[in-house]
Amino acid sequence: MVEQGLWELQVACSNHVTPIYNSILVMEKFTVEEFQSDFDNLMERVEQGESFIITSEYGDAVMTPYDETIKEVVRIHTEMNNDAS
Repeated sequence: MVEQGLWELQVACSNHVTPIYNSILVMEKFTVEEFQSDFDNLMERVEQGESFIITSEYGDAVMTPYDETIKEVVRIHTEMNNDAS
């Protein structure tokens, strides 16, 4: 599998990826160590609907509320299937 950068995905699927790409640009970033040291507070913020990027030497991860993730996946799936018809 060939890995694509976000800018490539945005060009290839701009109507589906742009909202995700834009929301990632404005997320607060924390290192793994920062996230661990303020874990209770940051987890409470995620439970209240915020999302964060957790950075490490191995790559980045996104911490996001479960409900928001499911809604976004369903939205993208629906749009892609509607475009195909």
